[in-house]
Amino acid sequence: MKVEELSEYISSYGVRVLKDEGIEELFPPQAEVVGKIFSSKNLLLAMPTAAGKTLLAELAMVREAIKGGKSLYVVPLRALASEKYESFKKWRKIGLRIGISTGDYEARDEHLADCDIIVTTSEKADSLIRNRAGWIRSITCLVIDEIHLLDSEKRGATLEILVTKTRKMNNTLRIIGLSATAPNVDEIADWLDAEYYASDWRPVPLYEGILCGNSLEIFSDYGFSNSARKKFEELVEEIVAEGGGVLVFESTRKGAERTAVKLSEITGKYVKNEWIERVLLEENEGEMSRKLAECAKKGSAFHHAGLLNGQRKIVEDAFRNGDIKVVVATPTLAAGVNLPARRVVIRSIYRFDGFSRRIKVAEYKQMAGRAGRPGMDEYGEAILCVSARDREMAVQRYIFGEPENITSKLGVETHLRFHSLSIICDGYAKTIEELEDFFADTFFFKQNEISLSYELERVVRQLENWKMIKEEDVLVPTKLGMLVSKLYIDPLTGFIFHDVLSRGEVSDIGALHLICRTPDMERLSVRKSDSWVEDEAFRLRNELTYYPSDFSAEYDWFLSEVKTALCLKDWIEEMDEDRICERYSIAPGDLRRIIETAEWLSNAMSRIAEEVGNNSIAGLTERIKYGVRGELLDLVRVKYVGRVRARKLYDAGITNLEDIIKNKERVERLIGKGIAAKVFEQLRALSL
Repeated sequence: MKVEELSEYISSYGVRVLKDEGIEELFPPQAEVVGKIFSSKNLLLAMPTAAGKTLLAELAMVREAIKGGKSLYVVPLRALASEKYESFKKWRKIGLRIGISTGDYEARDEHLADCDIIVTTSEKADSLIRNRAGWIRSITCLVIDEIHLLDSEKRGATLEILVTKTRKMNNTLRIIGLSATAPNVDEIADWLDAEYYASDWRPVPLYEGILCGNSLEIFSDYGFSNSARKKFEELVEEIVAEGGGVLVFESTRKGAERTAVKLSEITGKYVKNEWIERVLLEENEGEMSRKLAECAKKGSAFHHAGLLNGQRKIVEDAFRNGDIKVVVATPTLAAGVNLPARRVVIRSIYRFDGFSRRIKVAEYKQMAGRAGRPGMDEYGEAILCVSARDREMAVQRYIFGEPENITSKLGVETHLRFHSLSIICDGYAKTIEELEDFFADTFFFKQNEISLSYELERVVRQLENWKMIKEEDVLVPTKLGMLVSKLYIDPLTGFIFHDVLSRGEVSDIGALHLICRTPDMERLSVRKSDSWVEDEAFRLRNELTYYPSDFSAEYDWFLSEVKTALCLKDWIEEMDEDRICERYSIAPGDLRRIIETAEWLSNAMSRIAEEVGNNSIAGLTERIKYGVRGELLDLVRVKYVGRVRARKLYDAGITNLEDIIKNKERVERLIGKGIAAKVFEQLRALSL
């Protein structure tokens, strides 16, 4: 089907946008389903990676905008939201307004009211409803990308509640779900009252294989040789030698780094990237960053959550343009950004999540689906490395097996607690019976058909005990309950903050420990070599907000809270980033993630502190944000100054913005003329 045939739906100008992108005709499954795309019915599309699901959703949203509607495009990750936003901006050529909403859970982002297409995450979309963003009720089309993540332990419940809320908000809302792997697509479609279309067609054929020892077997319907003698390193080098890219999945970060270093000796024969070292070390020059830079110079890189966001993007972009030939990643990449390769090698079918487990078939399919670059490769190969003991099982389970059914994860008490409060606060339920009625419209109920009355009764009583709701003739949210819901924190987090702050002042370490006690905070694990943490905990026992008995069941958990709080304390006392990473055995990306989460929770804690009249934590959120002692806050609020330059200025007697303006030459000597020029330009813009 030629794209010109779409002009009656998206206009001739819309067709020109597609042609500018090099799209002349639709893929066969796109052409087959395009009629359903331009209808008003709910639709679920289950198609392999790169088969064109996103383009179909774009066409539906463009058509919706032409009709005067507004679309919300929901993705699981911020990085993916940014990627989609950049991609959708092409529709600005025909006058569509594209927006993105991620981050601050309290912000309503009212500036997006005039946008035709808004990209966001499920958590942010839910928070927009909770905070009563005016434009959210104007949404006429909801697109859920990666709808199979209803199965996710972490994100699935929020996605399910979001769909249920938006359907109740607008009973004429159109929903389009996109999935690469959804065996029970009919069940999800039934819940959504949707038509569904499933296809196995791929623009690039996928051949799947097993590497057992040095024996490679390819399983294919296309007449490929079914066996050969190959080592792992040979699998990589033969693709690199042809100018192609290889994506390798390792189970652990250490494994990813070790393999990337090893493979850099191969890729280094074909690639020299002298420029990449400088850009990778711009934000951080620690041991891990230097190791990454050394690998990347020779055309190989590792990719995991310990990298800084900027470093991950540099690696991804360099892999796409061919400067990096091999990326060795942990499995989180498979569900993240779009990063196809000619060959994908999955090094193990086991993961260690506290205990060893086999990966799900859906996980394997997600990784294997990255093989084959449309328009660049004639075929893609996904090769699974297994032991002789696991070979037969792996062939049957992974190569020829079906992904597991998607099942709702909403029934867990923490999810019920988190979402029940918002359902009551948002006015969807005023009684326990109405709360049950709300959950009766969820995917959980559709799958299980069991009442949650006992669990919901218990959750409601808990929220009453925490003074977040009260039962009069109906369930009424309290001021605290409304605040906790809008802050997008677990009610237990809100209770912990309110309970401690109501009792009096807390010190810096006490406040940081309070943050680390909450279920919303990521905590550092305590290692055998961390006996110093226990010593510090004992020394600070009078300042900590909780100190259990040494024989308590939660004592080890308590030590992990204290270790994380001490990490944050070192950060706000201006310890060097690399030294913090070394002391706490974490990577720069881990530190930034912990800081970001702590900043969010500190802001929530401050809001609750205001409610109870506790002023002891004033300024803490900004200190966490910038990583400074209180005396530097005036300086670090100026863009380009940062914690290191601010300390230089302060120690030289330049302690505030007025001092900067009065000491131009000294400032230039201390922080450099280039940075100083940017600082002065900003101060002029602020009329200082």
